[in-house]
Amino acid sequence: MLDKLIYILPGIALLLFALNIYFKGNTVQSCLLFILTLLPLMDLKITNEAWGGFKVFDAICVYSLVFLLKDFTTINRYNPNNFYFLLFVLFAIIVLLGGLASEFPSRAYLNFFKIMPIFIFARFFLTECYKDPNFQLKAVKGLKIAYLIALSFVLIQWVVGLRFTFYPQLNPNTIDPMFLIIRYPGMFYDSQASGQYLAMGSFLFLYNEKGASRNTHIFGYLVFIVAILGISMAGSRAAFGGFAVGLIVVFFMAAKQYRVYGLIVGILGYVVFTYISVQNGVFDRAKSLSDDFLFRQSIWKEAFEISKKHPLLGIGSGNYQNFVIRHAQGQYLELTDGQLVYFDQPENGYLKIMSELGFIGFGIFVLFLLVPLFKGFINYIKGIFDKRVAFFMACLISWAVAFNTVYSIYDYRILIMVVSMIVLIVSYPAYEHDNQIPEIKEV
Repeated sequence: MLDKLIYILPGIALLLFALNIYFKGNTVQSCLLFILTLLPLMDLKITNEAWGGFKVFDAICVYSLVFLLKDFTTINRYNPNNFYFLLFVLFAIIVLLGGLASEFPSRAYLNFFKIMPIFIFARFFLTECYKDPNFQLKAVKGLKIAYLIALSFVLIQWVVGLRFTFYPQLNPNTIDPMFLIIRYPGMFYDSQASGQYLAMGSFLFLYNEKGASRNTHIFGYLVFIVAILGISMAGSRAAFGGFAVGLIVVFFMAAKQYRVYGLIVGILGYVVFTYISVQNGVFDRAKSLSDDFLFRQSIWKEAFEISKKHPLLGIGSGNYQNFVIRHAQGQYLELTDGQLVYFDQPENGYLKIMSELGFIGFGIFVLFLLVPLFKGFINYIKGIFDKRVAFFMACLISWAVAFNTVYSIYDYRILIMVVSMIVLIVSYPAYEHDNQIPEIKEV
């Protein structure tokens, strides 16, 4: 159905962006809110793989950098983000040097240029949050709209079938050939990515501005319950495990009323999950859990051995599949038609980054995740942040747990969500600075 529009949807997205600029102004906020609100369209390709596979998000970020360069180079003396800028510079250097040392440099060089858009987005987003204390709430509202679109996509797909999709072909894991189970990918190519996104974004609906109406809270809880339905339809055990860990974080960190309501919602959600899972047979997959783990474990061991052989710079960003085809030809899956598909990731996001970027690049990546979480937790303990920061932390932790089983940030929609949570935690307003706009200067 929608796959017939795959070639014109990117054009429609860019046209909408042009109209957004025309009617709402060429500002940082209008560009950021467009990305966050229409997140489902950000991963659509505007060029084929032979031309780099660049996407709608790439085009918008390049436009923003060129025409909003003044805002990009603005320095906020009170903005403590120099550490993250340094991390990015080090990360980019590792990617570039890894390409120089790689057997497959062209792919690594392309990935070097493709990490720039997310840095541009993060830089604009973080700067705008410090510049305008109210922008955080606007960003969260935008992300909620995008999430509702994605959740509706899954529910429609549940009714009309997998032909309702952006893609001409879906990942083979959407249909389990052994148990004949359909795992609904929603707006994603891969059902596991869908599960991660739905698990992550669900916690945003527990976050509301202070003084929000009772109806707003009720609506958020209802979406949270339906989100559990969406996660179960994706059939991703890792995503549901991440969701469960995030729920524990909310239970212990959020205010008392959230614990009471959260317990009620959690029970209702579990009932929904159990019913849907029994109906579509997701629980039956647990029968092969041991074999599945042993299979993944063998791949993990090989990936770690690759990392040990290339400890400093790795095998080059984006080169896992090329490396496997040449040096580890046992890492493949045989499809029903006899076609062999070599792994482009070792069924573990962290090990993919470790093998491709080495231990240094992996360490930098982990710091991007741990430092914001550590800051959020410490400031929560000190009473600097209010308890609602727990919802953003739960989002990030939920994804971080599920990332252990699949590399998902190849999809911009997942990557933007992850980076957004990092920015929202890092820039979370302190109690005493809620209405204080720090001084800025230009360079």
